[in-house]
Amino acid sequence: MVYVVESVIPFPVPGGKWGFSNFLVLYLSAFSTLSDAVLLAVSKSLLGSVLSGSIFTPGFFMGFFGSITAALVQSVLSRLTPFSVLGLSIVGMVTNNLVQFLVGSVLIGSRAIYVLLPLVLVLGTFSAVANAYLAVQTSKIVDNRFS
Repeated sequence: MVYVVESVIPFPVPGGKWGFSNFLVLYLSAFSTLSDAVLLAVSKSLLGSVLSGSIFTPGFFMGFFGSITAALVQSVLSRLTPFSVLGLSIVGMVTNNLVQFLVGSVLIGSRAIYVLLPLVLVLGTFSAVANAYLAVQTSKIVDNRFS
């Protein structure tokens, strides 16, 4: 549902979104299993694109592969390194955006979109910080509820 709601929040880059739905993928990457994080990344991309009417569009493929790759990277790093949730969120944001731009450039047959990458990464940092905060708060709520 967050995926659909955020699609109506204006983003300064055409076709871009803030990425707030990624906080749940981050939460599962940091506090659950790799398979849970990847399953959610796949599910949110599929369901969100069906509900927004963008299934199998270039934007779908960009978001789909970006989200899955970010879930994989965040999950692996959370188990192998001492990254904080904020660090994982920033790495996930960078990974997600790099993969999205790679897929986008392949689909349109041009590298011209990379001119927007620095702006997207700067703006994405705000989302990464917010997503880390939401993931940590969700963890506290879950821990309090089930302990």
